[in-house]
Parts: sequence; C-alpha cells; structure tokens
Amino acid sequence: MYRDDPDPKPERNWRGEAGLKLPFYRRGWFSALAAFALLCVVAAFGVYSVVVAPLRRDAEKYDLEELKKLESASIIFDRNGDEMARLYVLNRTPVPITDVPQHFIDALVAQEDSRFFKHDGVDYIGLMRAVWLNFQAGEVTQGASTVTQQLARQTFKLLEKSYKRKILEAFIAQRVEKHFSKPEILELYLNRIFFGANFYGVQAAARGYFGKDVNELTIEESATIVGLIKSPNNIQPVKHPQRALKERNYVLDRMVSEGTLTEEEAEKLKNKPLITAPQSTDPRLSYVFDAVRREVVDLVGEDRASIGGFRIYTSIDQDLQKSAEDAISKRMAELEKRQGYEHQTFEQFRAIISDYRARLKRGEIDPATPKPMPEYLQAAALMIDNKDGSILAMVGGRDFGDSQFNRATDGVRPAGTAFTPLVYAAAFSSPGIYPGTKVEDAPLDNRRVMIGGLTGILGEWGAEVDDPKWSQAPMSSREALVHGRNSATVRLGERVGVPMVKQVAQKAGITSEMRDYPSTFLGSSEARLSEMCLAYSNFPTLGSRPQKLNLIQRITDSNEKAVFQIADSALQSVQSMDPIAAYQTHTCLVDALHRGTGSPAVTDYKLGEFVAGGKTGTHYEFKDLWFLGYTSRVTCGVWAGFDKQKTIYPGAFSNRIVLPVWTDMVNASAARYVPQEITPPQTAERVEMCQRSNQRATDYCYEKIKGPDGREKSLRATYFEYLRPGTPLEGFCSQHTGEGLPKEMEQFRYQMPVGGIDSAPLIADAAKWVHVEPVRMKALTIIGEDPYNAEQAVPRASPVNDDGTPIRKAIPVDAVEAADDGPVLKLAPPPPMKIDL
Repeated sequence: MYRDDPDPKPERNWRGEAGLKLPFYRRGWFSALAAFALLCVVAAFGVYSVVVAPLRRDAEKYDLEELKKLESASIIFDRNGDEMARLYVLNRTPVPITDVPQHFIDALVAQEDSRFFKHDGVDYIGLMRAVWLNFQAGEVTQGASTVTQQLARQTFKLLEKSYKRKILEAFIAQRVEKHFSKPEILELYLNRIFFGANFYGVQAAARGYFGKDVNELTIEESATIVGLIKSPNNIQPVKHPQRALKERNYVLDRMVSEGTLTEEEAEKLKNKPLITAPQSTDPRLSYVFDAVRREVVDLVGEDRASIGGFRIYTSIDQDLQKSAEDAISKRMAELEKRQGYEHQTFEQFRAIISDYRARLKRGEIDPATPKPMPEYLQAAALMIDNKDGSILAMVGGRDFGDSQFNRATDGVRPAGTAFTPLVYAAAFSSPGIYPGTKVEDAPLDNRRVMIGGLTGILGEWGAEVDDPKWSQAPMSSREALVHGRNSATVRLGERVGVPMVKQVAQKAGITSEMRDYPSTFLGSSEARLSEMCLAYSNFPTLGSRPQKLNLIQRITDSNEKAVFQIADSALQSVQSMDPIAAYQTHTCLVDALHRGTGSPAVTDYKLGEFVAGGKTGTHYEFKDLWFLGYTSRVTCGVWAGFDKQKTIYPGAFSNRIVLPVWTDMVNASAARYVPQEITPPQTAERVEMCQRSNQRATDYCYEKIKGPDGREKSLRATYFEYLRPGTPLEGFCSQHTGEGLPKEMEQFRYQMPVGGIDSAPLIADAAKWVHVEPVRMKALTIIGEDPYNAEQAVPRASPVNDDGTPIRKAIPVDAVEAADDGPVLKLAPPPPMKIDL
C-alpha cells in the first residue's frame, strides 16, 4: 500500500492558483504605476514652480489701465502755432458698446468665443478641444483664445508663438475678467482690433467697407466684418471678395449653431450679394495731413502712434496752403474749359464716380468691380523756405479723395527744360564761361540728343512759343537761357560734359538717377518736384541750400513732453554750388521771368513788383509741364501732367498752364515773406555790358526809345555782369557809334568810323596815342563841395591788365579840414561858362 503524497498540488480556478496570489499593492505593476504617478506630481510641481508660477507673477505686473488707452485725436498746428486739424494718426474712431448692434455681438461671440459670457477669461472646454484636434492633425490647426485673451494679446503686444505666451495671456485674461465687466471687455476689444486696410476698430471698418456707422450695419454686413478678424488683410472684401463671402457665410452658420439665427434666416442672408462701399478716405485728410500722419508713424513708431494724443507742430503756413489749393483748382478748371480740350475733366470724373456708386447700391454691377480711377489732368505744387527747407505749402494732386498718391513728394517725372538752369550753372562754374559767352544757335541734328527719336531736327519747344525760329548766329549764354534755346543749351552742355552737369545737379539736391546721355541737358531724366525745389533754392542764396526739406518741427505728448524735436543741425544750410555761378544763373533767371519764356507772369498774370526769378519747363511732346521759381525768401515749384503720361495738347506750354499757379502762390507769399534784393558775391567783379552787343559798354551805348507821349528819349542800353576774377572779355562794344546819345553829349561827339571806337581817331595826336586804350572813369573826380555842380562820373567798365588783374589807380585823399579857430574864406560861385563850337 502506498502512502499519500505529502505535497499535494494546489487547485486552480479562474482566479489562478488558489492560496498563492499576492496583494495588488505588492505587485510590480502597481509599484511602477505609483512611481510614475509620483514622478508626474513632482514634474508638475517642478513645471509649476519653474514655468507657471513665474508667469502668473509676471501677469500681475501688467497695468490693466493700458486697456483703456485707446488712441485719442492728435492736434496739428501750423508754423504760427494755430490749430489746423484734429485727427487720428491711425484710422480709428472709438465708439461705446451701446452703439454696436446686438446682431454684431451675436456674430462675434458665435465666431470667436461661444462661451464668452460663461468663462472667467479662459475657455477650458475649448482649450481641451483645440488640444485634441491639434493632436489628431499633428500640427496646430485650432486656436482656443477667448475674446479676453485676444484683447490682452493686442494691448500688451504678446505676439510670440509659444506655450509660455499662451499661459501668460491666460493669466492676464483672468485678471481682466476680474476688473472689467463683459460689456466693457467687448467695447475695449471692438475699438482696438485691426480689421485690415488701415481700419482700426469696428467703427472705422464699418465706415471703410460699407460707408456707414456701426449702428447701421445689417446682419450680413456684421458677419462680414467679424469674418475678417482671423486674417484681416487676406480676407478683406475689397481685394478678396470671394474669400470674404465664404467667411461671412461661415459666421452665419455659426450663428445658427449658437441659436441666434434660424436656418431659414441664414440661408436668406447667404443669398445676398456682398456689396461694399467705394473706398473713400477720411474726409479730414488731405495731402498735407496724410503726409503728417505718415511722418509721425515713421518718427515715433506705429505702437506709440496708436496711442495718439500728440501735439504736432508743422512748418505749414495755412494761408499759403489755401492759396496753393485754390490756385490749382481754379487754373486747372480754366484749362479744362479750353475749346478743343479732348481729355477727361474733373467734373466728368465726378459724374462717373456718382454713377458707379449708384449702380453698386442697386446691385447692377459686381461688388468686386474696381473703383474707377481718375484720368483727368493732375497738378502738384510745393513751396519751401529757402533758409531751412521748411515746407510752407504742399498740394499733391487735385483731389485727395480720388487719389492718395502725393505727386509733390513721390511723383518722379521728366523735368524737361526746367532742368536747363543746372546746365548753365555747371557751365558758369567752369573757368572762362560766363553769361556773355557766345554759343551757336542753329538747328541741331537730333542724333546728338535723341529725345523722341533718332532722326530729324531737335525741336525748340523750350522757347514756349508755337513757331520758334533759330537765330542762325551766335548768341550769349544769357539769351539762350532766357529764351529757352534748346540747341544752344545742348552745345553749351557739351562744352562742360554730362558728368559735370550731373555732379552739379546732384550737389544741388537732385537725388534721382540721371542718364549718362546728352538728352539729360534737356531734362529727359526724371526728378521729383521736391528735388527740383531744393535745387532751385541754390540760386537766390548764392549756392547755399537746405540740407533737406522738413514738414514736422516738433511733437509732444499729452503731457507736453517732447517726443520729437528737429535738430538745429538739420536746419543748417550747406554750400552746394559755386557762389558766382549761382548768382550768374540767378541773373539769367530774373531775365527769363521778366522778358523771356516766363514773361506772361508779368504781362498777363500780374506778378508783383519784387525781385524774382524762374524758368519754364516743357518736356518733349508736351507731356510734363513745370515752372520753378523763387524770391529771396521762398522757392516754389508747380507741375502738371497725366498720371499715365500723354500729350496734354499740342502747344501746351508751361507758361500758359502752370505759370499762372506759380504766380498766384508767389504773390500770396510776398506779403508775409517779403522779397529782398539778392546781392552778388563779394568776390565777383562788376562790369557794365552793352545790351545789344553783349560786349563791354562804352560811353556811346545808348538807344533812342519813344515814350508814351511819342517823344524820343535816349536811354542807357547797358546792364551789369558780375564776373569771376580773371574772366576774359571780348573787348568793347562795336555796335554803338554815338546814335542815341543825349543832347548834352552831342557837342562832344566826333565822327566815328564804321569800325567803332577801337578804330576811331583820337581828338589829340591820333598817330601818337592810337595804341593806348582810353582810361574810363570809375569814381568821382571831385572830392568835397563842388561849387560848379558838375556832372558826376557814371561808373563804367573796369579796365584790367592782360593777365586779368585790375589796373591800379591813384586814390584821392580827402581835404584837410580847417582848424575851428581859423578864418573861413567864402567866395561866390563863378558865373557859368558857355562854350560855342
């Protein structure tokens, strides 16, 4: 018999082997799980301590009062400290939440934050959903920022894309919810955020996109604006109407989901076309104010500009600004009434715009149809202070609402013959060339210049007359500039070369690129009106011009603390042109204005009686018209032309179109900026020249002129030239031989041969002294009291040696005064003597 097994096998059941199972807390997996849980707690505490806690503390440092600091209006002052306007540097107009319709708030909440009225600043449900969806997609496709978080982000510029920023944003949002009510948060949010196209805040968006105030928006218009929030510039309806339509319909669907709109209502609204209002600018803006606004943003930055409340002191003279605007409006309207004028007029464009807006409103045209662009003749004007470059008046076009392009500062167009004074200034800077230098005036083969073609004869459109004639003879450089002789100008330019002309022009203030061809002599290269004004300011100031033009002098904040102050060094002038060359060119431009191409300013447009100079500028085929001129105090430039360059009309000369505008502006400036005489450089030598021969004058340079009463008078036919020391001259006048002498000089006249004074026999021993040039008086011959009341000597040409140095002469010494206690001898004047010949 066998005995029983002393080690019976354990029984097995569905729980395993009975009697041998360990408790769960003693098993390995539980230990591992517990260790993992403990590690997570420690890690979470570490993360909170290292990351979250510091961010919470940082969130407490933000001043929530910044949320209320929306941009306030800035005040713009003129140069006299008088207020010109109040406007927002950024296009923003804050409105109270009570002006926002309920359906706009419903659309906003449905699209951006469906639990806005329930959460404490952070939507935890939305956050978990976004995390899950992003996890599924493998990338960040969903955001979970609430309206409050977006407000915090916009206000405090929390733009970094990181989880730290999101956590900080959430903590700030929770603080905001504790300090402000839900309506206050909505008001701060809607007045701050950007809606594209330079529209800040819901009121600016409503006015900009639909031409109405926010309280007038319809449901579909509200949905359209709300749809822009996530990507304003990529969805804005003017440029991307189909994208905007898709986002609008999505917002309507979200409103259905949130129960603020029925499906029937949504479908009906989806079928409506997207109709935006024609884009219009802030009516308070003009070219000047827009330039101020842009410059403020450049000077202080967009972030600081968004606060506003600045006091902006400009250089603008309000009276001159109005005169400039009125002159352009009046003179361009007169031109458009010219018989046979074939282009679009300003009034015709007004009718086109009115029709466009009416058809949009009636739904007759696609909302995406671009707004008609103006095609009427444009004009621009600029006036600057010669001393420091301050802009006194600026007009960038005929209507800022039609086109915001500033043609006074940004337009680059061929300068035409307005450029030619710089050619002459370059020539006069060269040794031996002065306004009396002769240059040939004869037809020129256009292959030498190549303006408008490679063949033919160079046109003389710069003469500003319908039927110009070549003199076919040498003429002085002065007369060539005064009368706009293109051929003579090109020949003079060739004497000094294109590089020299470019160098002088660049130093004078032309920064635009100029071509390396002879056509540059006649202004084929483009330039800005602002550059041309800067260059012309050299002529009344002996070659000294402002460093640059300036518009804003000073900016202060709401506490009168200086934010920007123009440096004194920026207002200092620079010597950029030879003083004698600048003055010589100035004297030519004075003649050009009074008896040359600009003479209608005096004869037709009533230019005031003060010292002024200027030059017309007509480009090839009458496409660009200029007039640049100045007084001692100001320089003014006017331009006219089409934005798409084309002929205004054949024979459209600048002295009939833009010269009247210039004359109106300069006359307006003369009362406040009184013109003074422009004195020559002290180093220049004054020489009297004959007007007829352009040679040195003699005692016989007189012309007989009939007066208003029909009687003939003998008038001195000379002018004074200021020359660089050592300039060679061509001798004395050979054309005047005594005809026209005053009667009192007739008795001293002797017979002059045909050859003139140089070949005339002398009254004394002609054979003995014929080789000696007469010495001409240049100073008084009697010092002290003259008992005979003798005629005083008239200063004449200054004699020089062969090397150009002046001939020295004896200087009379004043008589010694008699002692006070001595006898005084008084004699009666002798009787007059009569000499009969």
